[in-house]
Amino acid sequence: MAFSLDHVVLAELGVPDVAVADAQLNELLQPGGERVELAAGYEARDSSGTVRVVVDPQRRLVNVDVRHSWVARIPAAQLAGVLFQTYVTAVQRATVVELANATEPAAAHPVEQIPVLDESLPYEEWIAAIRARMADVDAQLERIHRLEASRATPMAGDIRSPRGYFVLHLRGGNPTGVTGSVDVLANAGSDRLGLDFLQMFAAAGLATSAAQAPSRSARQPPPDDEDVFEFRYDD
Repeated sequence: MAFSLDHVVLAELGVPDVAVADAQLNELLQPGGERVELAAGYEARDSSGTVRVVVDPQRRLVNVDVRHSWVARIPAAQLAGVLFQTYVTAVQRATVVELANATEPAAAHPVEQIPVLDESLPYEEWIAAIRARMADVDAQLERIHRLEASRATPMAGDIRSPRGYFVLHLRGGNPTGVTGSVDVLANAGSDRLGLDFLQMFAAAGLATSAAQAPSRSARQPPPDDEDVFEFRYDD
């Protein structure tokens, strides 16, 4: 019988779009065109500017700001998702900025010998160095994940926030998403929402520390955003 290629299907390799990846990196490193430098906290905001989240260099949640007018900008059914995605963006920004400013290049990638802080470098080389470092970190994480998977299947679990506004979903101790109690969110004050979200992450060991709500006199929202309620966890 003659062999035919008529029904042979070649495997497809999904290659991420370089332009899209570069745009995402640029947005994390230079939101609004202003480069993010090493800092004690890294922030992210949602597209409407209603939610602001800050994490520390260890990716632990520090601040959550929710504008009082959030109800008019974000549907209650989407608030939990917006808060979680903003948190994820803050974590990504912290990771990328810390990697971009790392002083010890990995020997596995020659391109990482490039001094990424040298402002004289072409932008393309600067981005290439950052992407190489991120690829190295991803490879190490993948090896760790495979090792953990060989030992036991990561357990899934949920943590409900103290006031019951949110539920944090975890797998293997890592956050995978947040859902909200839509029936009560719209009637909750933005100050309570921010604190509830923070305390939920603290209970999961993903915030700097557990704390009580700050006194009203200690709340000092930014002067250009008078209806923001801010909560901070400090060690």
